[in-house]
Amino acid sequence: MNLIQELRLRTAHLTPDEVLRDLGYDAPDDDTREHYRRVRDGRYLGLEHQHRDPLHGEFGFAVALCRCVGIAEADYRPGITAVAERLAEDRAAFRHWLFADTDYVRAPGTPIFAMAFTERFRRLPFPIDFWRLPWEERLEAACQKAREHRQESGGTLVTWGEIQRYHYCFAEKRSIVISTTGEVIGECHDFDPPKATMSLAGSDENLPDQLAPDEE
Repeated sequence: MNLIQELRLRTAHLTPDEVLRDLGYDAPDDDTREHYRRVRDGRYLGLEHQHRDPLHGEFGFAVALCRCVGIAEADYRPGITAVAERLAEDRAAFRHWLFADTDYVRAPGTPIFAMAFTERFRRLPFPIDFWRLPWEERLEAACQKAREHRQESGGTLVTWGEIQRYHYCFAEKRSIVISTTGEVIGECHDFDPPKATMSLAGSDENLPDQLAPDEE
């Protein structure tokens, strides 16, 4: 049993507020409850998300939780280190994603902010550790994601138009081409579609991506 499984087992009979009160939060807010959920139920003890915690700090929250439920330091220290190392490895790996291709060509007068704010509707991320799955499982998941996205979108994306095909991007400039019915129809070795972005002065981050719901 790993550390995350141990935490789930030892907190299974407790409500989030009961645990948080034991950790020193007299009146837990929704943000703190959500962070606790990520630490307890996520794959990375909440370390993949920024969370400013004035009581325990980002890393200290997981430590405090382990102490609270009676896990020995000799057990939780190596466990937290292993999770942090796995997260670092996943972040360093190529992030797999699915692209809904509409053969879009920007028309004169199309505002860049409209493109930037709808970019995420055609760039669909997979979980950060998706690359660890066997190739056959990844390919099937990509085909299924294409089928689901086609159905949910009705085949048309705001700003971008009618979906013609999907690309499962599994490496730099490499993709598997998938039909709108979710069938593999080809492969590309130089696929690098431009991304519409809009950022604040002094920032390299796409503002719409920062405002979008977390899909991690």
